Amino acid sequence: MPETSRLYALTSTYTNPWWPAEPGPSLLINDPVMAARWYLDNEQEENLAVATRISTDHGATWQVLPPRELWAHTLQHLDAASQSPDEPGQRAAAALREQLEADAAEWIDRRIRFVAPDDPSPYRPDTPPLSGWQCGGTVWALALGTLPPDRVLEHLVAEYADPQPEGPAAARAAARKTLDALATARSPADADVPELLQAYQHLDLLPFGAGQLHGLALPAQDSILDQLATRLPETADVIASHPDPEHPVRKAATTYLHRLARLGRIPHPDNRSVREARNNLANAITESATGAMTAAPAGPHPALPGHPRLMTDLDAAAAWRARSPAARRDAEMYMDDLVRAHTRMVVAHAAAAAQGVGWLNGQPRDPAEAAAADLRDYFEQRLKDLNGRHCVLMHGSVLDEAEAAAVQAKHQAVVNAAQATLPLTPRTTTAETEADHEAFMAHVTTAEQRIDEVLAEQRQHARNALQRHFPQTAMHELRIRLVDRAGLGPDSYQQTYQAIRDTSLALQDLSSRLAGRAVEFGQSPVTAEQVAAASARHAAAKQRLEDLMVSQPRTLEALNALDRITGLAPTGPEGRAARAAQITAQSRERALHTTAESGTANGPARRVQPSGQVHDGQVPQSAPRPGMR
Repeated sequence: MPETSRLYALTSTYTNPWWPAEPGPSLLINDPVMAARWYLDNEQEENLAVATRISTDHGATWQVLPPRELWAHTLQHLDAASQSPDEPGQRAAAALREQLEADAAEWIDRRIRFVAPDDPSPYRPDTPPLSGWQCGGTVWALALGTLPPDRVLEHLVAEYADPQPEGPAAARAAARKTLDALATARSPADADVPELLQAYQHLDLLPFGAGQLHGLALPAQDSILDQLATRLPETADVIASHPDPEHPVRKAATTYLHRLARLGRIPHPDNRSVREARNNLANAITESATGAMTAAPAGPHPALPGHPRLMTDLDAAAAWRARSPAARRDAEMYMDDLVRAHTRMVVAHAAAAAQGVGWLNGQPRDPAEAAAADLRDYFEQRLKDLNGRHCVLMHGSVLDEAEAAAVQAKHQAVVNAAQATLPLTPRTTTAETEADHEAFMAHVTTAEQRIDEVLAEQRQHARNALQRHFPQTAMHELRIRLVDRAGLGPDSYQQTYQAIRDTSLALQDLSSRLAGRAVEFGQSPVTAEQVAAASARHAAAKQRLEDLMVSQPRTLEALNALDRITGLAPTGPEGRAARAAQITAQSRERALHTTAESGTANGPARRVQPSGQVHDGQVPQSAPRPGMR
């Protein structure tokens, strides 16, 4: 299959009020076919809303990926795979496309034979109405950005009790109307006002079966409203004089435009809803002119400057692979294994269907298909477990950074408080000195409370992730799973050095034999391909050492941070005297640090490690430590 540098993150949220208010299933994969199939399987009317994002830098940054772009990536991937020079690759691409079309037909069938969640008889009819076909075409165009393919419509017709020859035509007509409305929204300046109003009305009055996909039409509606705002005389001057989208006058004008556009015709009638919105706009303009509206005060400064935001599990897993080369290597191997197992399962399913074996009671009757399905499930669970391990390590690493940032922020809080409460004139009485001290301590206490709140939130976030992925797991067992089983244990350096030595000797031996030197009797001739393969193995061994020197220290730092929160007990508030003593100690520490820096002219200052800390899985004394030469 073609290679891709894209990484897809798909998350789902339960939207049914009777379901648990917690995140739904998720997927992190580098294959668009698996991502598209996962989307079609999990985006289910009113029950699950799926968000799709993409990264082209291995998860360092993410962008929102509309479903239509995911669908386009999938088709491009399959088109490239169908051009494979080997016949098995072509058969695999054809089987994947067939399975994707079947999944898409099942997905759109949930819209064509839509049943409302509160329907007393939640059974889908055997023969859908014509309006159902129209709903399906509208949803297909809105989500996937194309006309429904012929193969998908053929799958649908074969599933229904009656042939319904007019159904596919109705679906295509509805899809074409939706695509025209979206095209108008993409180039609103090229359309006239009635066309803009009609396009807005079509996107605003989507069928009820669209479910949470209504949200995909909002950017198009906003584009049309922005164009109407500058074209209609009632709002053109208002919008021009209030460019801020958050200004109350701008919001009132947008509401008025929304009410007007929902009617889809011009001139606007004396509709009660439109008249009410017009009056609210006039009142907002009057209040703004008299100065009754004031801007909202600016928010407080961040408690921890530079502190990273709280991340979701998928974001954390991808971010950890950007920090740990060993984790990234494992993730790529696990994802590739899953993609191959998924392709093998689809090919086995297609072969079984061609033989008329198929499925019975939800279980494959063909042994080869059953084995492929079991293998795919195994690799899927293995990748899920790896994502959990990586996300927990990233949360621990971020917590470690937050704790370090909190120390610096508290030092800076003392400096800021001193600058804010510094008296302009010398104090002559004890009362004035005490008042200054009270003001100084109030500034420091307020700043440190905000810092402690941010740090407590980060600790709780990491503790929740730890409990979610490793419930009731002892810390020593967690270290075994995250360090030793990841190839980062105490013996990892020795093993890596041995691998470098062995591959180097093998490379030297093959190179000498290829050059015609030191050839012993009975040895087989050496080819250039063998030497190239040995050179690649030697380079991979050296790369593993470089990865190890980066990955192991960062993994241990993250584990130590997680260790500090496993048995964290709540602490009570400190008294003013204790706080003043702590501030004095911080000032003394800064003074010592400044003195140490001033002495670097005679040589680099050594960093003293805190005593009393025992780290499991440290680097052996015989091996060079990371960062040391």
